[in-house]
Amino acid sequence: MSQAEPKAPLLERVAVQYFQRRSAARPPLQSGDAVHFLNPEERAGMRRVVRGALIRAGVAGALSATASAVAEVMAEPLLPEGASTFSAAGAQYWAVLGGVTVVASVVEILFLYWDTVRSVHELSVVAGLPLFAPGDVQGQAVAQALARAALELPNPAKSDHGVDPRRESSKWMLLVASLAYKAKVGVTNFLVKLVVRRMLGRALARSVLNAVVPFAAVPITALWNALVSAALFKEARIRAMGPSAAHELVEVAFADAPALSEAGRLAAVRAVACAIVRTQDLHPNLIGLLEAVQKKAGALPRGAELDDPGEFLRALPSLDEKERRLAVRVLAVACVVDGRLARRERSFLQETFRAAGRSDDLGPVEHLCRAFVQGDGVADDAVRAL
Repeated sequence: MSQAEPKAPLLERVAVQYFQRRSAARPPLQSGDAVHFLNPEERAGMRRVVRGALIRAGVAGALSATASAVAEVMAEPLLPEGASTFSAAGAQYWAVLGGVTVVASVVEILFLYWDTVRSVHELSVVAGLPLFAPGDVQGQAVAQALARAALELPNPAKSDHGVDPRRESSKWMLLVASLAYKAKVGVTNFLVKLVVRRMLGRALARSVLNAVVPFAAVPITALWNALVSAALFKEARIRAMGPSAAHELVEVAFADAPALSEAGRLAAVRAVACAIVRTQDLHPNLIGLLEAVQKKAGALPRGAELDDPGEFLRALPSLDEKERRLAVRVLAVACVVDGRLARRERSFLQETFRAAGRSDDLGPVEHLCRAFVQGDGVADDAVRAL
């Protein structure tokens, strides 16, 4: 009996259902160009959506931090100078401050979740992306990818495609990165308050200082919210354009490929799998690209290991020239379709270029990445130059 597919997280399911309701309430989308090509009207519309969302995120953060700051100032008389945190006065102080902060934070988070999910759906509409068009089997997967981006949910850690994205990952580094991400706002606010106290400590009386310092977190929280939202909407845009771009890129990459040998087919699929290993992430655009390349390449040897970068590099020189070029093109496409060229990807691309007997200049790949991220469309010559 086959194992049941794990259920998506609750927040993701709720967001996808919200997308469905909003999509059903709108007339069918009419778009004359590919989703990954953004015309001037679409660019202006997306800027409008993102700008509004960033302003609202900043205001929400500022209001939440202001509520906490006011509570801190109001609770200050409850904690006399020199009183222990664990005294009755300390318990009273923290009950007031903690209660207001928790309530303000919960309201802020709920608003940000709702507004971000709504805005991400609006972004997909402006881009001309039909999420639930009749007969579109990709729509559900794209909607799930957008929901994860909107809610800052991580991509799945496991794949049914024979690829382990964390094959080369250090578990300690993953833990450190996660903790650093979670702590960024709290640490920044603490440091800012410390600096403000030192700058003003000699100039102001204690009562005035205690009334001023808590509000130092207000602009910091607003700025963090805006920065996080900006990165989130950039990622959502990449995910919206990804499936359309992946389809065209695969068609162009395979356009002048001959009837592939078994080794050639395996190298093309391995190129995407190894890019996933080097990004250490099952990005939805890479999963879509992997499925498209597997379909285009055809049957693979039973039990073949797909996600070994070393094996990919060792096999490359034995391919004929056209199959080597195809493998290089597919790898380059895989490295840009998630919208960024990470250091590990750059290093692997250069290793691959050298193994294929080519210059390790990454200029053409960088050009392709910029064209995709900016929504300029993907010209055939950008891929054929690889």
